Amino acid sequence: MTTNYYFTLTFFTRKPRVEGYTDHKVYVRISAAGQYTDLYIGRSVNPDNWDQKRKMSKGRSRRDLELNKYLDEIRARFSEIHTTLVRDNKVVNPIIMRNLFLGKIEKPKMLCDIFREANEKRKEELDRGDIVKATYARWERCITYLEDFFRLKMDVEDVPVRDVTSGMLDDFEHFLRVSKGCANNAAVRYLRCVKNTIQYALAHKWITEDPFIGKKYQRTYAERQFLTEPEIMAMLKLDFSETPRLELVRDTFVFCCFTGLAFCDIKTLKRENIVNDADGNAWIRKPREKTGEMSIIPLLDIPQRIADKYADDPIVKSEGVVLPVLSNQKMNAYLKEIADLAKIKKPMTTHIARHTFASLSLSNHVPIESISKMLGHSDIKTTQIYAKMQDRTVYEDMEAMRKKFNNISLHG
Repeated sequence: MTTNYYFTLTFFTRKPRVEGYTDHKVYVRISAAGQYTDLYIGRSVNPDNWDQKRKMSKGRSRRDLELNKYLDEIRARFSEIHTTLVRDNKVVNPIIMRNLFLGKIEKPKMLCDIFREANEKRKEELDRGDIVKATYARWERCITYLEDFFRLKMDVEDVPVRDVTSGMLDDFEHFLRVSKGCANNAAVRYLRCVKNTIQYALAHKWITEDPFIGKKYQRTYAERQFLTEPEIMAMLKLDFSETPRLELVRDTFVFCCFTGLAFCDIKTLKRENIVNDADGNAWIRKPREKTGEMSIIPLLDIPQRIADKYADDPIVKSEGVVLPVLSNQKMNAYLKEIADLAKIKKPMTTHIARHTFASLSLSNHVPIESISKMLGHSDIKTTQIYAKMQDRTVYEDMEAMRKKFNNISLHG
């Protein structure tokens, strides 16, 4: 697109078509790039007072003086519009200049507004079951974080999407990590939400340049903590008959260690989620709260006995749940007490139980494909991240080779 920085304004008058109206209407002609457009300025003048050479009224009445002042204001306003277009390296076009003068240029698309528009599609995906509530909530929360960032850094609620720069994205990332206390993976998720919104703006041609070009955000995969079999046995041997709250937390945690259920899943596990097959074997069949993927888990003896233990609990009976699970906050607080009593040095949280299940399964030679199915993972790579094999498992797996090649004589 060629930019032409030259423009002219010409004021002239026209005789009105209405009979009996003697004054002439005043127009301005905006010319630029070989084009022009005429605009009625909403003023009229006695034709005898109009000086076509000087493009102004030569009359001395108050009306004529106010007209000339208004013509000067129009010249100044068009000069300001022209300067802005040149500064922003935009095309100097008479139609654009006229529309800017009249205030008819479409307001710029704002980032948070676009985000909300894009979130309407996320809501549709949630309603279809394509995404889960946690994902949708993250998109909604990202808008709030953006607004907080703009208020703190720029003292505004929103910015035009065309003004989003690479540096602004870096500042937002810093804001997420420092002001919002986001760890790397959480910050990356929010930045990917913003990137998706920018792609949405590009697709609708609201912007022409992608501020994310050259940027890469990588999730980190920290080593997952899990309990060993001796550590689980140490927990099971603890006598909590005098402290029912610790007993319930221990039992809930162990139940998850042998089923792989996350806290949100054990919290919502209903009796109806436990079914028996034709051979009488009990299974847990439950869609994961986080992803909606179906978890299919054989119910082993230990979790079955734990479930039976709480069958008469008032909450279990009234709500139809398997266990009367406490809040995640209380669970994590009490797990620290239990860890101290069991002499476990690892930082105990409810999610360690899920990692423990993956590790126990691998150490007992359960195929990773089966573990992935039980954990409700849609991608086996996720299972490979969660499950860390114990050293003794590798040692046992080498037993057949060891027996075959041990004691073979070497001839040098």
